Amino acid sequence: MIVCPEPRKILHRVSAVQEPIAGGPNQVRVITAMSEEQPVTVDRVAFVLNPASGGGGGDNTFLAIARELRQHDVHVAAFETYKDGGAVPSVEEALRAGFEDIWVIGGDGTIQQTLEPIVGAEAVLGPIPGGTGNSLVRVIGHTVDDPVAEARWLMHQPATRIDIGDCNGHLFSVRLGIGFEAAAAEEVEDEKSGLGNLAYIVAGVETAGDFVPTQMRLSAGDESVYEGQAFAAMFTNMPLRALVNIPGLESGDPLSGVLHAIIVREQPKVRSIWRWLTSRPNLGSEDNVFVYSAPAYHVETSDGTPVHADGETLGEMREMDVVCRPRALRIRGLELRGM
Repeated sequence: MIVCPEPRKILHRVSAVQEPIAGGPNQVRVITAMSEEQPVTVDRVAFVLNPASGGGGGDNTFLAIARELRQHDVHVAAFETYKDGGAVPSVEEALRAGFEDIWVIGGDGTIQQTLEPIVGAEAVLGPIPGGTGNSLVRVIGHTVDDPVAEARWLMHQPATRIDIGDCNGHLFSVRLGIGFEAAAAEEVEDEKSGLGNLAYIVAGVETAGDFVPTQMRLSAGDESVYEGQAFAAMFTNMPLRALVNIPGLESGDPLSGVLHAIIVREQPKVRSIWRWLTSRPNLGSEDNVFVYSAPAYHVETSDGTPVHADGETLGEMREMDVVCRPRALRIRGLELRGM
C-alpha cells in the first residue's frame, strides 16, 4: 500500500442538477456541477490499481493522479490487485482502512471485480480509465483519454446512484454478454496486452468462424418472450452502440430500472462482424435481431454457452437469472453519453 500525507480538513459540498438531453425527459440524464469554483467533494481516496491493465503503467498513472490530488490536500492511498485473488482483497483492505471512496485504475474487468465489495459496503466507486476496454468511463465519465483529467473531474463531482446488473450473483456495470461476444472476450484475455481495443476486434473476427450458436429461451416474469437460435446476446442499461443500432438502446439509462436484452439470431457476415466490433454495426435484416426491455429475465440455453460480465469471463452456463438492481451502485460523477 502506498500512502500519501494526511490532508487538511477541506471537505465541501457541491450543488448538482439533472438535465434531460434532447429527446425528452426520459432520455439520458446528465449530472453537472453548478458551482463555478467546483469545490473538492472528497478528502480521502483509496485507489485500487491493476498494474497489468492496458499493457501496464498503472503505477505511473496512480503517481500522476496522486500528485494532482495532493495539490488539493486530498489524502490518497494505493492498493494493487492480486495476481490470483484479483481486486476483491484490495478493495476489502481499503475498506478496513476506513476509505469510502474507492477509485479504480483499470479496465472494465478490474472494475467488475470491485463491484461486489463496493456495493456491499455502500462505498463509492470512482472509475479511472486504465485498461484495454474502458467502456464504463467512456459511457458515464468525463474523458477516456486522460486518466489524470478524469480524476481531476471526479474530485469535484457528487456521489450518485445508478442501476447495475446481476447474473447469478455476478454484478456488471456495463453489459453481460452471452455466446459469441463472451467467446471473443475469453479469447482476448491472454492476447490483449498493448493492443487496446484492437485486441477485441482481432479476437472477435478470429472467433466468429468457429463459434456455434446455441438454442435459447428468454423469459421475463412468467412470460416467454423469445425462443430460438442465438448467435449472441447482450444485456445492458447503458447508452451503447454495441452489437446493433437499435432505436432506444443508445439512450439507455442506468436510472430506469430495466435491462435491454438484445439477441442476434444468426452469425452475420465477416464484414458486419467487423462493423459490430468497431461499434459501427449493421447486422442486416431486423429479423436477425430481437430486442426486449424488462427488469428481470430467466435465460435457458440448450447447452453450456460462454458468458462474460464487463469482459470478465464467467465460464459456461446453461441457466441464468439476469436482473437489474436499481440504484445499487454509488458512483462519483455521472455524465452519460453513448459509446
